[in-house]
Amino acid sequence: MGDLAKAVAKLEEQVEDVRMLRQIVERLDMEIAGRMDEIETIGGAVLDLHGDLDNQIAEHDYMAVEQSVASLRRMVDVEEVLPAIDTVLLLTALRDGESLPDLTLPLSAFEKGDAGEQTGLTQEDLDRDFKADLAKAEQRWEEIWGDHDWTDSDERDSHQAEHRAESEREAIKDRARRAAAQVEEIVDHIGDTLWPDLVEAVEAGDRGRAVRALAEACAAARETEAAYKLYEVNLSVQYESSPMSLGPMGEYLTGLEAQLGLPEGE
Repeated sequence: MGDLAKAVAKLEEQVEDVRMLRQIVERLDMEIAGRMDEIETIGGAVLDLHGDLDNQIAEHDYMAVEQSVASLRRMVDVEEVLPAIDTVLLLTALRDGESLPDLTLPLSAFEKGDAGEQTGLTQEDLDRDFKADLAKAEQRWEEIWGDHDWTDSDERDSHQAEHRAESEREAIKDRARRAAAQVEEIVDHIGDTLWPDLVEAVEAGDRGRAVRALAEACAAARETEAAYKLYEVNLSVQYESSPMSLGPMGEYLTGLEAQLGLPEGE
């Protein structure tokens, strides 16, 4: 084989090597993009879930709310998300010829009580504000009607009792609304704050920051279990106080109780 033929053969070999390398890079790019899409899709799903929750809570559909928060906890499961994060970081390092990331993980970051869990509302908080609302309503009545020239004391007492009962019903509804709002706030915190931070960290190749964001998202998702229970309890009190205040759901529940032969609200 002449020198020219050898040179051509060498060039062809180099071209083939480049072609193979390009194919490898393309496959890496596709895998990286696919895993990033998985991570970003979770963020979009959390935001969609927030919209669903808004409607479910407005309709007092507590069963749908419970399913939604359970779905959220599955979405941000560390065993599902962390492998996708590590795949992106590892393949990106291989593609770009950078040093491989340290994929060791302190498991304590995902233990309950860690990762900076938020302190949420408690029943004591809600009950304290409930009593304060009733006291304010009573004060308002005194300011408006206290000096009114009543025909007799029975008329005064009847009017005050009606105002007190209505104020209590409104305070009960407000207490349930606040409990429901906490569920939405947690989901909103994950979808609008924690997940965008996680995606940004992965794109920047910052595994430590990504893991912290994921740990915080897992911790926040765990909070939805207690937040839902708080919502469920206070919605039940609202139903007992005023079944029809739950709209179609109240009608459904009272109808169901009638079929079962139960007293309303039990």
